Amino acid sequence: MEFEDTTLLEQNKPEHLHALRHLAFHDVLTLDSTQNTLTWWPDHKIIPLNEAQKRFLSCLLLRITSKHQIIATVWNESYPSISDNNYHQLLFQSRALFKRFGLPDGLLITLPYHGVRLNEEKLIAFTQRFS
Repeated sequence: MEFEDTTLLEQNKPEHLHALRHLAFHDVLTLDSTQNTLTWWPDHKIIPLNEAQKRFLSCLLLRITSKHQIIATVWNESYPSISDNNYHQLLFQSRALFKRFGLPDGLLITLPYHGVRLNEEKLIAFTQRFS
């Protein structure tokens, strides 16, 4: 994984994650926080994201997998009033977005009683296939 500014990561505060401009997973995915886009390089697709999706994908690219940490990061300002339903809706919408743009199924893996993570194995397979 490649990061633009690792000093922010060391501080490990959700509000600092939003300041990262670009996050990338090898040559497969790039999250551009300034443009609110996710680029899927194998097909050169640029996927527009809303603010919650951008924050959610930032978490996953930084290997933040805990549901509670994701909720605290995505809904930083209103964290205490967010329910599990908001989290599950965001996860469903993200999977639907990936499908709508033709990304492979199974990129998001639910971790029972914990949260969610990127399917890094599948992403690495794409890296090897397209490099």
